[in-house]
Amino acid sequence: MKKISKALLMSGIAAAMIYGCTGSSSGPAKQAAVKPSGHPVLTEQEMLTPCQECHQAATPEVYEEWYNSRHGIDNVKCFQCHGTYEELKRVPDQFACAVCHSAEFQHTEEGKSCWDCHPAHKFVVHK
Repeated sequence: MKKISKALLMSGIAAAMIYGCTGSSSGPAKQAAVKPSGHPVLTEQEMLTPCQECHQAATPEVYEEWYNSRHGIDNVKCFQCHGTYEELKRVPDQFACAVCHSAEFQHTEEGKSCWDCHPAHKFVVHK
């Protein structure tokens, strides 16, 4: 649970840094608001930025787990599991896994999620 809290804190800090740098020159920098998903609110332009560009600094431990995982090696992007910024899910629906892992998904026990057995972002070992 501490990792999640740290990740959210780091996301908020990164957003504050982004907003401080991208504020209008005609007025003070915007306050960083937070979406219900826990992600800082982004401008339309910032929404076009690939997730990893900010998350390398904001949540380096999560980025490194992904980068060194089979998903990172195969270039599976964040939005493919977590959705786009507008519909972001901090914890993806496990049905997102079935898109690529349908055979494995068939063997998942009722009431268990994929990450009950597989650590998030690593996907190389069982817990």
